[in-house]
Amino acid sequence: MLLITSFNQNLYEAYGKRMCQEFSEKSDGSVKLAVVFEGDANLSATFENVEFILFNNNDHKAFMSKFAHLHEARGLKIKFQPNNQVNISWDFRFDAVRFSFKIFSILQTLESHSSVDHFAWIDADIRCLKNFTKNDLMPFFPEENQLMSYLGRKNFPLPNAYSECGFLGFNGKHPLVLKYLTRVAQMYRDGEIFSYAEWHDCWMWDRVREKFESEGVEFKNISGSLDNTRHPFINTGLGKFFDHLKGPKRKQLGRSLPEDYAMPKRKL
Repeated sequence: MLLITSFNQNLYEAYGKRMCQEFSEKSDGSVKLAVVFEGDANLSATFENVEFILFNNNDHKAFMSKFAHLHEARGLKIKFQPNNQVNISWDFRFDAVRFSFKIFSILQTLESHSSVDHFAWIDADIRCLKNFTKNDLMPFFPEENQLMSYLGRKNFPLPNAYSECGFLGFNGKHPLVLKYLTRVAQMYRDGEIFSYAEWHDCWMWDRVREKFESEGVEFKNISGSLDNTRHPFINTGLGKFFDHLKGPKRKQLGRSLPEDYAMPKRKL
């Protein structure tokens, strides 16, 4: 079983190093972590069960050459005010560049891990809470007839709800898994992403999944009855093994907030 994430040097120092250290300590070796490293790596340690891959994807380079110079593609909103004042704001929902690394990191990793049966994307702002094995994580992966597992949300955020994509599990043996991943990448590479209501990766994963579902492909919503919570990751069984530090406040605290839990926190 392979988990995939990505970060750059700044994020390595902020929380990536801690994630790798905790993963190395908590995994029994049946679960490996592939870190796709953006930019030059200056690593101060090596970690058991963790592999580093330098990010080098031609399709991502094509996307960046076309769109990275555009302020809008980085989520920046520029408004000219009276008296020659300029108001600049940032909206993560439209930062296509920031979230573009995920899909291309997955595809690059699969170039050297094409035979893996089960693989998943997991965000780098993760704390590993408890020892885990492949068997522990299998319930969060798709079944034999399913392509992908995901953390669905029905009512958050409003008005445009979308899945929480800190974890995406894939069935490496599904005949359409590469077609699905390639379709998501195509939306970035060709600029199709900019025709949608929002430009972040969660929006794209949901739209492509819905299209595949309309054609009869099966997926697994691991949120279950928790798809009405804002933070299903930690409220599902995944929260027994991992914490997901979404946003600056949780990263600063090093844990999720008490109000993030839809039910009493499970004893570890």
